[in-house]
Amino acid sequence: MTDDQQQFLSTVRIFSDLDPDELGLVAELAEEVAWEAGQEAYTVGDRGSSMIVVRDGLIELYGVAGGVEKHFMSVRPGNAFGLLALIDPGHRPATARAAEPTTGLRFEGEDLGRLVEAHPATGTKLFRALLGVLGERVRILSDQYRDTVAWNLQVTGLASLNLEHLMSERVQVVVETLRGQPVRGTLVRFEQSAAGHELYLEDDDKQIHLIPYHAIVKISVERSSVVGAEDTPNL
Repeated sequence: MTDDQQQFLSTVRIFSDLDPDELGLVAELAEEVAWEAGQEAYTVGDRGSSMIVVRDGLIELYGVAGGVEKHFMSVRPGNAFGLLALIDPGHRPATARAAEPTTGLRFEGEDLGRLVEAHPATGTKLFRALLGVLGERVRILSDQYRDTVAWNLQVTGLASLNLEHLMSERVQVVVETLRGQPVRGTLVRFEQSAAGHELYLEDDDKQIHLIPYHAIVKISVERSSVVGAEDTPNL
């Protein structure tokens, strides 16, 4: 590892509290990696074992909701991704894709684990910084989630419908979903869960369909079926 690379690591938030000797220990664990534009560093569902610090370029992180890929974070030089693997080496929760030619330094969780065991004081600094970054990202993603819920409620029309009235009056609705096949029936429940807002729809065959908010494209009702709907725009 060159002095230039060690100097770069000193600017990375996760390593910024380390002294030069500690940075030298960490630098010895780094593996140089590179991707062309459009190439994936890993895919959602892959087994995670390492984190990566972007040195040059840009990495975009994508998740999948309702079968649709959604961008939720950009990782620029000096920032890291794949951090969760250092705490829980399970499946990757997102896809990491290079938006342009990108280089980085990869750190295997097992290597960092051995360093922490051999140098507990250094490990304390690393994990304090790691938890700070993860906490910050949880707050960012929570804000994005709330914004997405509000946006979906407006776009699909859930925000402007009196759902309690539709349920009590057994008004028929048509729900168009990302699958492309509309579901027709009556609302029997509308609730918010840890996964977001969910509709429970009973079709003509008395089957219950659970439809998460992120899968809804549009909800339609006949104006004549809803009292006071004369001034409500078509949904």
